[in-house]
Amino acid sequence: MAQEIEYYLKEQFEKVLDGKDQSISKIPRYNQFQEIKSLLVDIFSSSSPVDSSIRDKLYYLNNVVTECQMLTRKHGFNSPEELLTINRIRRELNKIKRELKATKDKLQPNNGVSSSQDTETSSRDTEISRWTTGVVDDSKVYGFDDNVVSMEKLLLEKESHDRFKAVGIVGREGIGKTTLCQLIFNKPEVKNNFLPRIWVCMARDPNGHEDEDLKVAIVKRMLVYLGVGKETVKSIFDEKRGLEGLLCALYQQLVGKRYLIVLDDARETDSWYGQLDSCLSCDKKWDDGFAFGLPKGNGGRVIVTSRNEELTKMMVGEENIHRLLPLSDPESCWKIFKDAVENDPILSYPSDLEALKLEINQK
Repeated sequence: MAQEIEYYLKEQFEKVLDGKDQSISKIPRYNQFQEIKSLLVDIFSSSSPVDSSIRDKLYYLNNVVTECQMLTRKHGFNSPEELLTINRIRRELNKIKRELKATKDKLQPNNGVSSSQDTETSSRDTEISRWTTGVVDDSKVYGFDDNVVSMEKLLLEKESHDRFKAVGIVGREGIGKTTLCQLIFNKPEVKNNFLPRIWVCMARDPNGHEDEDLKVAIVKRMLVYLGVGKETVKSIFDEKRGLEGLLCALYQQLVGKRYLIVLDDARETDSWYGQLDSCLSCDKKWDDGFAFGLPKGNGGRVIVTSRNEELTKMMVGEENIHRLLPLSDPESCWKIFKDAVENDPILSYPSDLEALKLEINQK
C-alpha cells in the first residue's frame, strides 16, 4: 500500500507536466520540473524499493506545480511577493533535484552498492565546487566599497610597511569573503605594492592525487604558482625530505620579496596552520609549521578567508580579523536583485523594474 501511494503521486505529477494544457510550459521553473520528472522515472524504474522520503517530495511537487500554474494564470509575476515566492520555489526544487540525483546514483548502476569510483567522483565534485581563483568581474559586484577600503588600509599601512602581517576575513557561507578578496587582489594599488601575488585555494585540487597529504599539496601548489616547475617541485619533495624540503624551498622563493598570498577557504583546524607570524627557531624544524615557509622581514602579507572564526584566530590572531557582515545597503541589495531578475528568463516578466523597486521600498 505504501508503495502505491508513491506511484500514485508520481503519476499525478507527470500528468500535470505531460497533460493537454499547452500553457504548462510557461509556468515558472518548468525546466526544473521536467528534470525532476526524469529523475523520478529513473528511480521508480529501478527494481529496488522506493525510499520512503520520496513521498514527502512528491506531495510538495504536486502542490508547488499547482501553485506555479496559478501564478501563470495571473499573466505575469508583478509583485515582490510573487517574485520572492518563485525564488523560494527555485531553491527548494534545486534541493529536491540534488537529493533525487543522490538517490538515483545509489540505485544505479550498482543496485545500492557504492563503488570506490563513485565515492571518488563525489569527493572530486565537492572539491570542484570549492575551487576558487583570483579572477572576478567587478562590474557585477555591489556593496563592498567600505570593506575594500578597510582591507586596503590594513594591507598598505605605512607603520608596518616592512613587517609581515596576516589578516583574516571571516563570515558565513556565501556572504562574499572570496569576492572581497578577489576585489582586493586585483586593485592597482595592491598590484603595485606586492610582488609576487599568488591566490591559493585551500581545497584539495580536483585534478590532483586524492591520497596526497593536503599540507604537501598546498605547499607544492604555492611553489608552482611562484614559477617553480612541477618536475622541480617533485624532485624537491622526493630528494629533500618531503614537506621540510618544500617549505624550505618556499621560503627561498619568497625571501627578500614583498609578497601577497591569499589563502582562500581555510578549513583545516590542524595547529600546523596556526600562528602565521611565527619564525623558525633553533628548537624547531622546517616542517613543524606552515608559518616557517613564509619570510617575515620584507612586508609580506597573507590574507586568510574562512567560515571558521576560531580557526582564523589561530592563524592570524584575533586583533587581525575582519568580520564580514550581510549587506544592509538598500541600493546595493536592489542592484543584486535586479541582476538576478534580468539574468533569469522566468523572473524577467516585470516590465518596469524601477516601479518594482519603488514598491519594495514603500513596503
